[in-house]
Amino acid sequence: MDDPNRLIQQQFGAHANDYVTSQVHAQGESLQRLVELTRPQRSWLVLDVSTGAGHTALTFAPHVARVIACDLTPQMLDAARKLANERRIANVEFRPADAHALPFDDSKFNLVTNRLALHHYLNARKAVGEMVRVCKRGGVVALVDNVVPPDRLTAFYINDFEKERDRSHNWAYSTPRLQTMFVDAGLKVEHFEAFAKEMEFGSWADRTGASKETKAKLRKMLDDAPDPVRQWLTPRRKGKQVFFALHETIIIGRKT
Repeated sequence: MDDPNRLIQQQFGAHANDYVTSQVHAQGESLQRLVELTRPQRSWLVLDVSTGAGHTALTFAPHVARVIACDLTPQMLDAARKLANERRIANVEFRPADAHALPFDDSKFNLVTNRLALHHYLNARKAVGEMVRVCKRGGVVALVDNVVPPDRLTAFYINDFEKERDRSHNWAYSTPRLQTMFVDAGLKVEHFEAFAKEMEFGSWADRTGASKETKAKLRKMLDDAPDPVRQWLTPRRKGKQVFFALHETIIIGRKT
């Protein structure tokens, strides 16, 4: 079996720069919404777990005292550090870390964020537990991730679709499953919301370096999708372009 961490490092290391410019990651609807919902304070210390190209960390930096941005992939940290330097943001520190075993003391951070990363984790529950561990009592854990419907067969199809594009994808959960993870880890869910985001197939596939053969298989999976999957992904064509929808959820939990 492939080592999940090695797959993640290979996938994101090879395409780090693509995530710097990805509109979904750099300017997605969930980014500013996170700031609105968490209401960061000037005195806060924030941890951004699996920071990727650093978009979430850099968005919060002007609102707080300091942000520590961690990621498993060195090339991603390099890309995020470069972006911070370009924007002249000095209160962000970048550190290597595995989300399943965060190298930080208990009850250290006022806010822990995790955006568009949980679906890559081999053990999402353990990662959520780690985020809660390092969060101060009364502090906030804020999660954004892609989600699937509760129906198991539909969830399997969509996750297989994602895995075909990106081998480092592990599993996208339903919103109720994610809420349960929060509660089981000791968080009180204070808010959640979900929304659809339309993806252009070509740029979505190119971001992970999908081959011509993989793209053909993905297109066929869209064309042949069962009705419940089509209702979720809502594929459509515009000329030669293909579009479809992915769904995100935001969950805000407070450590009790």
